Amino acid sequence: MLSLLSRVIPFLYLTSVLALPQQIALSNLATVPNIENARANAPKIFNAIHSSMRQWGSSLQHNGMSLFPATIPANTQLYHGTYMEEPVEGLEWLAFEIEHAEAFSRGPGGPPPGGPPGERPPGGGPPGGGPPGGGPPGGGPPGGGKPPGERPERPGEPGPPPTENTESWEEQEMLNRIALLEEPIMSKGYLHEYRTRQALNCLYIDGMSAGKTNIGTLDTQDLILLNRTTGGVRQDWERAKGLCDLGSEWGIDGFIRMEAGFELILCNFTRDVELLSATQRSTPDDRKYSTFNVFEYWRGVSMRFQGITAGRVKLDYSNMVSAFWYDVNITNPEKERAELPRLTSDDAEKLAVIKADLKESIERESGEGIDWQGVADMITTRYMDRLQFMALNGTTRDALSFELSFLLAAFMDAKLNDTSEAIEHCSNHYFQLITPQTTSDHLIQAAFSAVTHEICQTLFEVCGDIDDEENTMEKLQMKIRSLIVYLNWTAWKACGKCSYDEVCFVAIWPWGSVEDHNNPGCIKSTDVGNRSGYWGRWGPPPPKEERFEL
Repeated sequence: MLSLLSRVIPFLYLTSVLALPQQIALSNLATVPNIENARANAPKIFNAIHSSMRQWGSSLQHNGMSLFPATIPANTQLYHGTYMEEPVEGLEWLAFEIEHAEAFSRGPGGPPPGGPPGERPPGGGPPGGGPPGGGPPGGGPPGGGKPPGERPERPGEPGPPPTENTESWEEQEMLNRIALLEEPIMSKGYLHEYRTRQALNCLYIDGMSAGKTNIGTLDTQDLILLNRTTGGVRQDWERAKGLCDLGSEWGIDGFIRMEAGFELILCNFTRDVELLSATQRSTPDDRKYSTFNVFEYWRGVSMRFQGITAGRVKLDYSNMVSAFWYDVNITNPEKERAELPRLTSDDAEKLAVIKADLKESIERESGEGIDWQGVADMITTRYMDRLQFMALNGTTRDALSFELSFLLAAFMDAKLNDTSEAIEHCSNHYFQLITPQTTSDHLIQAAFSAVTHEICQTLFEVCGDIDDEENTMEKLQMKIRSLIVYLNWTAWKACGKCSYDEVCFVAIWPWGSVEDHNNPGCIKSTDVGNRSGYWGRWGPPPPKEERFEL
């Protein structure tokens, strides 16, 4: 590990030079954030920020590479499903939505879906129970405190070692969750409501970081935060214990992750939350108050595709840390998933530097920070639908010309008629009043500027070519379509407005087929079951066809 002095000097120097848009800083130093990598990974950085704490983008780009200091305000309401009435103590999981916690509100006598009655899930936990994010009933870590004789006396004591045949566990885990779509809750559990006593200092791990898979969803947790190079993906209780041990050193109260809903691994329930209510749930025999329905669970998830709302989590973008701006290998060894990044344990030294930088960013006094997600929203909402319209097969030359003129007129000074200056004006439009304060700010601005420069340069090129009849519509639109591929905005896969008896369905671990990932769509309640395959049960997804679709 580099000494503090040897790392701080280039770190400060980097801050001073990153604002220069054409300068490549410290490209020969692999152990510091690198502006060259920020620009090379510009669309990925832009999309990570745009999708942060949003279910939709984080489901499609599920291999998160970024970590964000986060705050959950005091008096935020959170939920926990369990088999017991008493308040939880110590380490456990909380959900941000009722439906997410309801999935785990089942009693110790209920049969876990996918397994025989009373069978213990691997790693501990009540039969048929588990925390949101810790696995379905029938799998995952403990779900609500210690059942007598069933769980280690101290939460987090080592459970059984991971099995060598991880794939078979993943298959069973998927079957367990799929079974949850059809199996009723046969015994009464409890839905707990809690409030935070004070603001909680948290770390948000982006992507689908609560998905227990071996395809990259756990990379940042295992390889950066926990230095884990071995161990089964199912060891989520041990993973949570390791995160909380780290949190006690760094002053972190909990860790925010996502699966079918956002969850909080809270390290100390007794200190940080107050129980508001513990409501016993009914069974299917009591039809007046049905407690859980998977289709309605999915409806609840879909309501949070664009954010969890109400200011329940505030991210500090100005102190985020991303593997995308370091010189680490993020190439996915699976060619079928080449568009999704991966980390490798071969980069252990470099990953240790990322971890050290993250620790510094968490310890740094945080000001107001810059709302980089808001900037990303302004850019996407201006260009997203218009780019899609310009790329459509039925768009006429006149319509394309009008759209280009509308988008670019504000940046072209007719008196000067200087296209290069207009491109620069267009590229910097959303950043001209922003003053970066941190290294993260500078790196984010470099990435965002690379994205907007690509947009503006492409549009001005097409605008300049459109009056030349030799440039066919096919040639002109191919440039727009290449831009769309470069940007890779997840909103272009959105379902649109579904009917009231339908829900927009995208692959979210461990549910979903390859088709659900590649082409999410509206489905009815009768179509929710048996949608699987994307997460590995039947192998990796097939290669995508090289063609553009709208």
